[in-house]
Amino acid sequence: MKKILILFFSIILSLGMVSCSSSGDYKNVSTSKIKKALKSSDLLIKESKIFDAKDFNYFNDVEEDIIQGFVINSSEKLSLEDIIVIKTDEIDKIYKTLENYKKDMIQAPFGEGHGEKINSEIANNTIIDKAGRYVYLISAENATQIENKILNIIKK
Repeated sequence: MKKILILFFSIILSLGMVSCSSSGDYKNVSTSKIKKALKSSDLLIKESKIFDAKDFNYFNDVEEDIIQGFVINSSEKLSLEDIIVIKTDEIDKIYKTLENYKKDMIQAPFGEGHGEKINSEIANNTIIDKAGRYVYLISAENATQIENKILNIIKK
């Protein structure tokens, strides 16, 4: 009986530790805080359009899985700058959607050299990643700097 109880409590503790470790490194901040930090920085192209992720047509199929999120696009048709940050409990599903977005909306037109010459390089260096309950895509000339800004806000 003692061995069974010890085994039971060991399993319970192990499961608790595993579930805490996946999102334990990240704060629970709103995506509006991330958006404000990016807008107030000098990291974005001056003419950027900002949308709520739930209102962005590409995400109609996963709209219900989005807790919060935003999309930043360059207003300049020839410049590539797409930044998408989504808070979700369906991380893998949203990640897959962002991979498809990269293929359909970034690599297809911009990877072929549409617009400015640098767009092809930016498209090919697009970052898609997961961090706790956040999934993000960054397609910009300074993608690494933007990613660092996002991670500084959400990491504990």
